[in-house]
Amino acid sequence: MKRKSPVHWRNAVLIVLAAFSLTACASFWLSGGLPLLKIAPETLGTRTVEHRSTIIWRGEQKTLEMVLDIHADTVTVIGMAFGARLFSFDYDGNKITETQPLPSGLSATRIMNDLLLTVAPLDALRVALPTGWAVYEKEKELRQVYFDEALNISIHYAEGLPWRGRVVLDNHALRYQLTLDSREAETDVP
Repeated sequence: MKRKSPVHWRNAVLIVLAAFSLTACASFWLSGGLPLLKIAPETLGTRTVEHRSTIIWRGEQKTLEMVLDIHADTVTVIGMAFGARLFSFDYDGNKITETQPLPSGLSATRIMNDLLLTVAPLDALRVALPTGWAVYEKEKELRQVYFDEALNISIHYAEGLPWRGRVVLDNHALRYQLTLDSREAETDVP
């Protein structure tokens, strides 16, 4: 049996390390480089909101219904299609716990970050963004998120309100657009 030279093994190890490095870069790119934001649910106010989410990415359009049930200690996100529950997860301000698994291709972190970027109060969002990221608002109708001084995300509020009406998030870095048509659920007051 012929033994492989040390040079051959070294090249094989370098190839494996390069593959891991590329995988890590792809993962970083898919997350947009933004880790899960840490914002206390209580800053969002207690409410139940219905979202119709439409995403356009790579020329394809997908629509998903979501319900956000927000309390002082937890945000519960429920994804639905045609009246059937597709997934659900809870966010406690630090981590996400999937209570019903997300379909392949959906990321709870991406969903939660997009929601927080859109609805979190400006001061809470500024504190939560990691080093290198910054957020600015223009007259309550436009929120812009920068990474290393480059415009990364633009959020347009048709009615100047994050919880009601249409909000359009353009993720320039990852090249997708998310439109949220929202309304707060009516509560029965005795």
